[in-house]
Amino acid sequence: MLSNTFFAISAGILSVVGLFPYVWSIINGQTKPSGASWWTWALLGFTTVLSSWFAGASWQVLLLPTWLCLVYLVVAILSIKRGDNKWDLLNKLCVGGACLGIVFWLLTGQPLVALVISIIADIFASIPNFRHVWLHPKQENRLGWTLGWIASIFEVLAIHTWSIAESGWAIYFLCNMSVTLFLILRPMLTKVTSPKF
Repeated sequence: MLSNTFFAISAGILSVVGLFPYVWSIINGQTKPSGASWWTWALLGFTTVLSSWFAGASWQVLLLPTWLCLVYLVVAILSIKRGDNKWDLLNKLCVGGACLGIVFWLLTGQPLVALVISIIADIFASIPNFRHVWLHPKQENRLGWTLGWIASIFEVLAIHTWSIAESGWAIYFLCNMSVTLFLILRPMLTKVTSPKF
């Protein structure tokens, strides 16, 4: 359908636009991405695209995650010198859990199983980022994440068939982006909602 294609392309465009302020803030030292999360996301992004494609997802739904694979890799590379690279026990456990999910996918060889496992693995990969954003919300770029969040909404609107293969990753991605954006905006929301006497 035309509307699915429109939302799919819009999601991709927003993601492209959102990358520039985010990368610029990293280069300027304003944003310090979590290296553990971004490197794992780069690996999982590739897994998600392949598993979704083999499971029968349409190109409209695959457009955004394919682009995100490149985004994850770019930010991961920038995080080497400009990010938060504290590989403590939590980070190691989360990255280990994500890598274990990829191994399970290779062992099962089932695309749908791979998709579910990659989503679970992505949750593990997101924990270091959630913690970093919770502790240092000012080290993340609000504009970049906001555009990414809107792109995730468009990704859901691009769904044509509400199957696990086509909608599973899109729905999860929206939830993940919503949590991250909330954590980034938390200090501002706290000021707005706190009572003034």
